[in-house]
Amino acid sequence: MLNIAWGVLLWMSATILFRLFGQIFLIPEQVFFVLAIFILAIPLITIATYPYYYFRNIPETERLKAAVQIALPGMLLDILSIIYFAKVFPNLTDVSLPLFASWLLWAYSLILLTGFSIKYNHK
Repeated sequence: MLNIAWGVLLWMSATILFRLFGQIFLIPEQVFFVLAIFILAIPLITIATYPYYYFRNIPETERLKAAVQIALPGMLLDILSIIYFAKVFPNLTDVSLPLFASWLLWAYSLILLTGFSIKYNHK
């Protein structure tokens, strides 16, 4: 249940961020800002997940399950934010919608990837 709550909190934080500042970095003509927001997602997702796993003492064998529980609430809530895009994000233009949707897929993919253990086989 705490994983789901963490996912809702992350979703709410990202939604508020895009509602307030999305018009700054989701402009298709501004390639630098678009690339920056995609690249910035990597350390942000890392900071939002790995310390969470550590402080909750989630073993590596349970991290994929936790990652799914963290990502799924936001994915479901973003169905509504996409359907009501103009109302939820009045500062963004319709032209920004494909960038926003692709950023969402990117961010949720990163969350899910944190659930996989990376093991090196030293022979």
